[in-house]
Amino acid sequence: MASVLSQDEVDSLLGGIDEGSVKTETDIPEKDEGFEVYNFATQSGPVNMPTLQIINERFVGFLRDSLSSITNSNVEVKLSTNELLGFSELCRSLPLPASLNIFKIEPLRGYAILVLEGALVFSFVETFFGGKGLNPAKLEGRAFTAIESKIIEKITKIILGDLQRAWSDVHKVNMTFSRSEIDPQFALIVKPDDVIIAIKFVISLTNVSGAITFCIPWSTIEPIKDKLKQKFRGERLEVDETWRIYIGKKIGETAVSLNCTMGTTKISARELLEIKVDDVILLDQKTGDSIPVKVEGIPKFKGYPGSYSNNKAIRISERFNKE
Repeated sequence: MASVLSQDEVDSLLGGIDEGSVKTETDIPEKDEGFEVYNFATQSGPVNMPTLQIINERFVGFLRDSLSSITNSNVEVKLSTNELLGFSELCRSLPLPASLNIFKIEPLRGYAILVLEGALVFSFVETFFGGKGLNPAKLEGRAFTAIESKIIEKITKIILGDLQRAWSDVHKVNMTFSRSEIDPQFALIVKPDDVIIAIKFVISLTNVSGAITFCIPWSTIEPIKDKLKQKFRGERLEVDETWRIYIGKKIGETAVSLNCTMGTTKISARELLEIKVDDVILLDQKTGDSIPVKVEGIPKFKGYPGSYSNNKAIRISERFNKE
């Protein structure tokens, strides 16, 4: 049983409280219950948007063809990452030197950034001037020259054109180039703690690899986020024209066998054993009847046998309608 305090002990305890020498419950800091404040403006992680993923995959094909065409070489393009980041976090992770190209995605609001890594920029510059892009120059603290800036703008517009094309079946947009910067301080398209979608692609040119990154503010994408989160259905994706032509060409070059059956008959095994040279075998096909023409063993046409330029030939009279 707990001891009961005497009156003197009670008076002493109350006096200590008044003087502050005895801590009360209000003086004891509250225990951490495991809760913490979550700032929704600084969320991060992978982007789960199936339709956006399809857009990215289409863009890979378009850009591969465009860059291969202008560089006269085989260019590989791969999607690397697709994630949500705070804008300040992205700026800290940029592999400087880099070209920061600001553009609009009309009619969506705000600006976005296309980041071209320095190594990739210099490889493009060397390639455009007849080199192989193996020994690109280095920026070394200087700004891009006027010629380099022109090439950057040319490449940027090609990339934005392919991105616009990749978006066309999902949401009609117009990618408009605005300006280029080299210092992230002059490319503040949103507040530092705002969230952006960072979509990174790795481009391989001969022996040089570099990355391009699209930085799209979440506030820009938000009006159409539901469309991007849905599985892409209903709309028909535009076919990669270059790939379609390539497949068509390969199919056109494929060799197939074509043969004609002049007629058939049935004979006994004894008759087969007694067949001699100069024997005449009657077939079930009459003179003047059309005969079937088979492609890979499948009847496709009907025609009449004859000769042409001293070769046996068949004149196609109709398509074979197989029941």
